[in-house]
Amino acid sequence: MKLPLIAAALAGTLFLAQPAAGQTDPVVDLMEQAIRTSPAYQSARADVDRANASANRIASGPYEFEVNASGGQRKIDDPLASESRYTEWSAGISRTVRLPGKRQVDSSLAQLEIDLAGTGLDQSLFAEREMFAALWSAWRRSDLLSESSASQAAEAQRIAELQQIAVDKGAERQIRADQLAAEAGLLQLQAEQDSTAAKVARAALVARYPDLVFPERTTSLDVSGDMIDPLFESDIETMPAYRRAGLVAEQARLKAQRARMEKRPDPTFGLDFGNEFGGAETSVMARVSIPIGGSARRAYAQEMSASATVAELDRVTAQREAFQAVQSARQSLGASMTLYEKSLETAESSRKILETIQKGYEYGEITITEFLNGRRAYISAERMVAEQRARLESDVLHLLALTGGPETE
Repeated sequence: MKLPLIAAALAGTLFLAQPAAGQTDPVVDLMEQAIRTSPAYQSARADVDRANASANRIASGPYEFEVNASGGQRKIDDPLASESRYTEWSAGISRTVRLPGKRQVDSSLAQLEIDLAGTGLDQSLFAEREMFAALWSAWRRSDLLSESSASQAAEAQRIAELQQIAVDKGAERQIRADQLAAEAGLLQLQAEQDSTAAKVARAALVARYPDLVFPERTTSLDVSGDMIDPLFESDIETMPAYRRAGLVAEQARLKAQRARMEKRPDPTFGLDFGNEFGGAETSVMARVSIPIGGSARRAYAQEMSASATVAELDRVTAQREAFQAVQSARQSLGASMTLYEKSLETAESSRKILETIQKGYEYGEITITEFLNGRRAYISAERMVAEQRARLESDVLHLLALTGGPETE
């Protein structure tokens, strides 16, 4: 009997073939914890406070009360006057008043300042989710390949040892044992390379998010319908990039509208008090002044109008790019789902073929070269399952980042 325990090679069947039932999404939870420890996120949070203060400033208007006062002495060179020196003073208060239409535009701009800071925070989260997804996916791929190659290397080593035992008992030829030992050595080298790659990928993730404790091995991402279906149904208009482009264009439009209104200057109202000749004469006077708008105001209005046109075109471009990015990500995810299913089918087919080859080898109908080729095809199919699983999870994380991430409080 040739290689009586060679069936051990099939004991480690498709460990990647099916995701665990009832998976949750610990990877997404880990991603949300990681991105909130990043300096970029903290900076965006601080910018929200800045935006609130800026909104209050815009809503309050650019004008303040002005108080003026003056005093002195008057000397009269008149010998008939009862007094020749008089203490005199004057005081006044004034304020430029924002016209009603301008106040309304200022209020809208103030709210936009807050909304833009919110989208800035969302974009910061998006960028960090993208970074986490890339680093995690690289680790996940290396980890899955490492698991696959380690399992195959262990089985190959076991088969080689069993073959050598058969040789020692005089039941097999040494050349076959040597061939299996060489194959086991190659698989062990592959396992070591994959293990090193996984360690390097994990180190990159830890270096990016040093405040978070990562597991030693990756966790499987939930790729069930509950996770994936909403990604195909989410509203693109809620995407951070899509929303921000619209808000920036609206801000530019309002600034242009305000600049046109500024061609009509705001009036200044004042009240002046006077005391002359030591109180012999007093006065109360109301005052209104309106600047005369000139070419500078007209030029500024034209500048803001042109900027609004540019911003509107940028909005169209940015929103089209956002739409394209989501559609491409959805297509990629759909393709990954199909390829993953096909890789499972291919691996299962390779496993069955290897079982047939193994039986033929035991009966002497299959050469060791044919057996090794069959085993290599099976190993290749298993690695393809690992590759496609990693790609599927990567596409899910990427689309999750694009569409704004999970809903959080």
